[in-house]
Formats: sequence, structure tokens, C-alpha cells
Amino acid sequence: MNKKFKKLSLKIEYLTLELEEVEELSKKYLKEFDKEFYDERCFLNSSQKQEKNFSQLPSPPNPQGQPLIQKIYRNLAKILHPDVSQIENSEVEFKKVTDCGDNNDLVGLIIIANRHNIELPNLSKKEYSLIEKAIQETENKIKSNQTTLAWMWCNSPEDKTTLKEKVYKMIGLNEKEYKKWKMEVAGIEPAS
Repeated sequence: MNKKFKKLSLKIEYLTLELEEVEELSKKYLKEFDKEFYDERCFLNSSQKQEKNFSQLPSPPNPQGQPLIQKIYRNLAKILHPDVSQIENSEVEFKKVTDCGDNNDLVGLIIIANRHNIELPNLSKKEYSLIEKAIQETENKIKSNQTTLAWMWCNSPEDKTTLKEKVYKMIGLNEKEYKKWKMEVAGIEPAS
């Protein structure tokens, strides 16, 4: 297997595992953050301010990579098709290849090729740059998850009271109005 492709495919595999771990932690941190800031979010919603969205939107498919995806898909399909493959569970592997091809999942196809030590046809500089772009996008997804308020809240060594004040500023929460609203919701009359 071409050393450059092998290095890129191992990097993709590592980053994919890293992204899975970061996304799991992000979900956990978002639950903790939402629990900690539930009242503040209710206040922001009640005062008709737009709620901050801390979740990540999926990236749109990369139309530039489709010819490369088809090239890798065809190569893997020829080798892993159940009618010609000698590997165990070839039906399952072929289904994974088909799913990756149908979903334009370049990273998934490269991981499958790497796991089965399948030599891919010679790739052009442009195709290598598309693979490097997929690596960069995966790294960006990891960084994006790690820069949310929820991630910061759960991982900062800073005192939670000080950190909460910073979060209030970031989300545009007026503490005076918030405290007044909280008392109203609790049915407590403010002191005159």
C-alpha cells in the first residue's frame, strides 16, 4: 500500500475515533450545561430573546469529492462483493461499502480500505488534497465540539461562580432582569 495513502488513512481512522469520543462527551456536557442553566434558558425564552444553539449542525456533503468517492467505492466493491470475496462476513462488509458510497462518506470508505489492506488505484494530487480536506473537516468538527459553552463549562478549572458570570455575558443575560423574573416565577414579591 502506498505509504502516503496509508499514513492519511491511519490519520483518518484515528480522527474518526477521536470525533466519536468528543461527540459522546459533548452530549454529556450539553446535558450538564442545560441542567445547570435551565432557569436562565427559560428566562431568555420568556423574554423573547433568541435561544443560543449549542448543538452542532451536520456538515453538508462535499460535492467535489464525489468522483473520488465513486472511484474508491468501485474499487472496494470489486474486492469485497460477496460473490468474489473470500473474507468472512463479506455481506456485512459490502453493505458498509455500499452505505458509505450512498452517503458520499469518503472517510468511511478509506477506513474500510485501510482495515482490509486494500490497495487503491493511483490517486492524483487533487484526490490526495480532497482526502486531506476530509481530514481537516474532521479536525474542525472536533475543535468545534470542544469550543462550545457546554464543553467550556464542564472542563474549565475556573471557579463555577466566576465562570457563570462569564457565561451570562456571553449569552447576553441581564442578571438584574433575570433575578427579577426568577422571583416573579417563584411568586415572591420583590422588596420595596
